[in-house]
Amino acid sequence: MKTNSVKILSAVVAGLFVLGTTVYAQGIDSRTSRPVMEGKAIAKPEAEKKYPPPSSGYPTGERDPHDPSGIVASPYPPHQKFNCSKIAHGAFVLDTTANKVFVRP
Repeated sequence: MKTNSVKILSAVVAGLFVLGTTVYAQGIDSRTSRPVMEGKAIAKPEAEKKYPPPSSGYPTGERDPHDPSGIVASPYPPHQKFNCSKIAHGAFVLDTTANKVFVRP
């Protein structure tokens, strides 16, 4: 009886380990995954008036060079992703999560 429960317990632990490593390897993490939001373009005069640029200027958003869909990650924490496919390259985008402006690459 005791050896059966040890075998069952070790099988359950091994199964949870395999499941956990598979989920981790795929990058599935409910704490960090956020939905992609629609990017909101903002005119340069309005951006400079409402959201003054840092001394080095507005930073550029980050995009995956292998993804042509127009998804751009904000340079500001928590690095929210925006769909900027309808926004011109070099235009200003408002990060509604951080309330700051960045340039679409």
